[in-house]
Amino acid sequence: MNPVVNLISKSALFFLTVALLANSAFAESGKEAVTLETMVVTASREKDETFQTGDVDIEQTPAFFSFIKRENFEGRIENVGEVLRKEAGIQIRQSGGLGSFSSVSLRGASSDQVMIFMDGVLLNDASYGGVDLSNIALSDVEAIEVYRGVTPLNFGKASIGGVVNIRTLRSKGDFKASATSGYGSFDTRKLSGFVNHKPGKGDYLISADYLASHNDFWILNDQGTDFWPYDDKWEKRYNNDFEQTNLLTKLGYDFTEDLRLDFSNQWFSKDQYLPSWNNSKTTGYFEDGGFAEKSMKTSFDTKRNNTIVKLTADNVGVFNMSGFMDYSWKKEEYDDRYGAIGLGEQHNEYLTTSCGGHCFLELPTDRNILSLMLDARWEYYEPEDLLYRDRNPKDSSRETFTMGVQDTLFLFEESLSVTPALRYYMVNDELKSGVSAYDEVLEGREENKDYFSPQIGIKYQVFDWLVLKSNLAKYTREPSFFELFGDRGFFLGNSDLKAEEGVNFDVGFLFNKTADSRLINRISWDAAYFRSDMDDLITRVYDSRGVGKSINVSGAKIKGVETEIRIDFLRYLRLVANATWQDTVNLDKTEEFYRKKLSGRFDNSYMARLEAKYSGIKVYGEYLHQSDMYYDTANSEELKAKDKNEFNAGASWLFKSCLLSFEAKNLGNDRYEDFNGYYMPGRSYYCTLKHNF
Repeated sequence: MNPVVNLISKSALFFLTVALLANSAFAESGKEAVTLETMVVTASREKDETFQTGDVDIEQTPAFFSFIKRENFEGRIENVGEVLRKEAGIQIRQSGGLGSFSSVSLRGASSDQVMIFMDGVLLNDASYGGVDLSNIALSDVEAIEVYRGVTPLNFGKASIGGVVNIRTLRSKGDFKASATSGYGSFDTRKLSGFVNHKPGKGDYLISADYLASHNDFWILNDQGTDFWPYDDKWEKRYNNDFEQTNLLTKLGYDFTEDLRLDFSNQWFSKDQYLPSWNNSKTTGYFEDGGFAEKSMKTSFDTKRNNTIVKLTADNVGVFNMSGFMDYSWKKEEYDDRYGAIGLGEQHNEYLTTSCGGHCFLELPTDRNILSLMLDARWEYYEPEDLLYRDRNPKDSSRETFTMGVQDTLFLFEESLSVTPALRYYMVNDELKSGVSAYDEVLEGREENKDYFSPQIGIKYQVFDWLVLKSNLAKYTREPSFFELFGDRGFFLGNSDLKAEEGVNFDVGFLFNKTADSRLINRISWDAAYFRSDMDDLITRVYDSRGVGKSINVSGAKIKGVETEIRIDFLRYLRLVANATWQDTVNLDKTEEFYRKKLSGRFDNSYMARLEAKYSGIKVYGEYLHQSDMYYDTANSEELKAKDKNEFNAGASWLFKSCLLSFEAKNLGNDRYEDFNGYYMPGRSYYCTLKHNF
């Protein structure tokens, strides 16, 4: 580890030790423990009525965060990625239209370095690492929390980039039900239903969703010959359709006001076809000494089931407690038996099962809040070659254990809070799924490693309308099985990968003031400077065939500034704008990579949206811009992405118990490629109707 990283790590450990000693002194002073009233506010400073012990108290956290409420995307045909990409510090890359692979980058960190949780359960599994956001049904989502850089202790695993926590719908009182239908461009269809009832101490919630699209949008196919425009032609994207269903069921029971038991089960199924880079409808192969062609129908199907049992107990002595056990099962089948996309014939099945437990305790007093966290997870990865069963790779597994302690100290009449935390993370791997470039199963190995991840945050309430924040944290990430073993014929494994380490720092302010003026009603403004220094960064390189491989680079640095402003004015209007400027630098000494930009990250991102709301009518228009991104690690000029300029608009009308929504996306009708060779759709329109019973 370089000296700067080492110094920062030791400094964080020192601050943690001092804070914990201070906490012991407070405990010995004989102060009686009291339960503090919890007030949780969203980014718009409104109380969150569904807050539970175990959730991050965003009124107290020193982390820079975004809290996206359901009303921001209610009635729209979008995925989680499309909702997230409008937030400061976040970039989303998508491999095609609705339902296509979608990954998130947070403050320049890759999708593998950003931890995605659903109701506190980690979705980043050892088999792949990153999370495909298109496989998360938006109809189930109640709110999305984004913590940039630092990871609150409430979550078991810390990450280099930050955390996205997706809260599914939570049961509320009375009887509520709704039905939604929608239709749009490229034969996109949506149907969903919801019911929630709490007749007494018990309650139930059911949410079902169906979403499908042919995704037959027009593209300009250059046939892979950028230098020869004469063979370019307009054609519809082929083999790009998908169909997915989702069912969320929740049961709950309140034994007392302070004791609650919850059970939830979520089933997700997706059938998806994958287009080739050159949009080919057929692929050739040799049979009986001759050449033949077959229809190209490469597919990737996913089935997933998650089950959670959760117990929440408040005022247990002096503690508040939340704990859950979870079990998940995911099966993926990749069928490219004619080699239309990857290298050679592929027909594989991947089964990933995991189970775990998580416990969060907090002890609030009049001077501090002490929190403890325990998290354990077991994961099993079983790949199977359905074409050549005699050369099947072996199974692999990963066991992780995390424990952490955090203490929020309130000083100077609670105007200053200092939050040190320390995690201990242990991982045990049995790596037996490696396959060589010649399809030979490699010798397996076992690895046992552990790490310490200290962090500290400071929050200072200068005035009622001004808050200063700063955070410092150290994180580690183990390579995923996907990076170690490769997958799907277009990605080679690298069994020699080492874990990457990083140190994050940020500092900034939040300004929030309500005005009595008839012109300006409220102004909210926040800004932060951030920096990450990483050792042994895992990045991906691609050869001339487009086949990728993960490698370690000795170092990398990311620094930038993010800011967002919200202005409510003239009673009915709101302006929301944010900007992110970041500089990503590869510090590997390899001449080809040294001081080049990290691939897949835009340097500049801007968003501006104007909303008008009167009675039950809401109209909006928005502009998004992203620029300066390279597809490759070497920063070849011919592989520099086109700048994105996107205009969207929409309107909704709430009349009685019905909500009618209309969206128009990419009004400029530009075709972008977040991933080289994989086109995004042009102009599109969608309409939905929701009825509340």
